[in-house]
Formats: sequence, C-alpha cells, structure tokens
Amino acid sequence: MGIIVKKILLLICLLAPSLLLAKPAYVSDELEIMVRSGKSGSHRIIATLRSGARVDILQYDEASRYSNVSFGDGRKGWVLGRLLQKAPASKARLASAKVMFEKQTTELKELKAKLNLLGNAQGDLDTQAAVLQTNNTALTKELEEVKEASADAIQILEERNQLQQRVVSVERELENVKRKNNVLSNNDSQSWFLIGGSVMLLGLVFGFFLPKLSWRKKSSWNSSF
Repeated sequence: MGIIVKKILLLICLLAPSLLLAKPAYVSDELEIMVRSGKSGSHRIIATLRSGARVDILQYDEASRYSNVSFGDGRKGWVLGRLLQKAPASKARLASAKVMFEKQTTELKELKAKLNLLGNAQGDLDTQAAVLQTNNTALTKELEEVKEASADAIQILEERNQLQQRVVSVERELENVKRKNNVLSNNDSQSWFLIGGSVMLLGLVFGFFLPKLSWRKKSSWNSSF
C-alpha cells in the first residue's frame, strides 16, 4: 500500500506543473488538424480537431515547434503550434456571432410583438377610460337630478306633513264646533220646553182664575142694581 501511495503522489507531482502551465488555445481556420502521438509528422495520428475546437496547451517544444495539448475528455497529443491561436477562429467567432445575432433578432421580434400588444392594450385602456369618463359624467348628472328630486321630495313631504297637521287641527276645531252646537241645540230645546211649559202653566192658571173673576164681576153688578 505504501508503494502505491508513493506512486500516486509522484504522478500527481509530475502532472501538476503541466496542469498549472496549461493555457487555453483554439484550432485556427484550417478545416481540421491532426493530433499525433509524438512531436513530429512521422508519429501516429490519434485524433483530428476541427476549426474552432478548444484545447489546453500543456507544453511547447521549440525544436520541433509542436505543442503538447489536452482536448476532449482529457486525451492528450501533439499538434503543430502554428495551427493554434489564442482566440477562437474567425469561422467560430462568425458562427457564434451569427447565433448571437439570430438570438438578438428573435428577442427583438418578441419585444416588438410585446410592444404592439402593449400598444393595443394601451389603446383599449384609452377607449375604456373614455367610456368610463362618459359613464362618470352621466352618473354625475343623474346624481344631481336625484339630489334635486330628493330635495323636492323632502319639501313635498314637509308640506304634506304640514297639511296633515292643519287637517288634524281643522278636524279638532270641527269636533269642538259640533260639540258646542250640540250643547246649544240641547239648551235651545230645553229653553223652548221650559217656555212651552210656562205658557201651558199660565194657560191653566188663567183658565182656573178667569171664570171666578167673571162670576164675581157679575155678582157685583147684580147687587148694585
């Protein structure tokens, strides 16, 4: 176990400098470049990289002018250093720019569509606002009419109440007049009854005394002769 651990640590120490020194690079505008197992054209081709592909430069050999690169899923090989560049290839940049342009064009169209929708919505809102304003004006006028009608109704109600009070007062006065009239009528009846009784009584008195007076007068006349 100790030997295995030492080998792993040694491998890490050997790979660490190359990993730390790795620099990103991109395949140039060539259609594709060959990745070889060694730093010469006679070494075996182990892969091909298309224009714009990204690699990480692990080492550059001045004598052969080959670069040791890491690409893909961690594979390694040698490619000519002159076929690499720091920035993406123009074709790749163009493709990326085209994609970005198309994306921005699509977004612009979407924004225009949204703007049109907002414009239509604004138009609808303006129309609705005009309708609401018209309705508000009509309702305000109707409210004023209702207020005027209410004022007239209140005045009419007050006048009706006053008239009712006057009617009640007149009815009370009429009842009093009727009562007094009945009292006077009863008094008149009693007076006429008393007068009639008195007349009858006087008639009886005169009827009782007049014959006697007549007889006395006759007697006195007879005695004088």
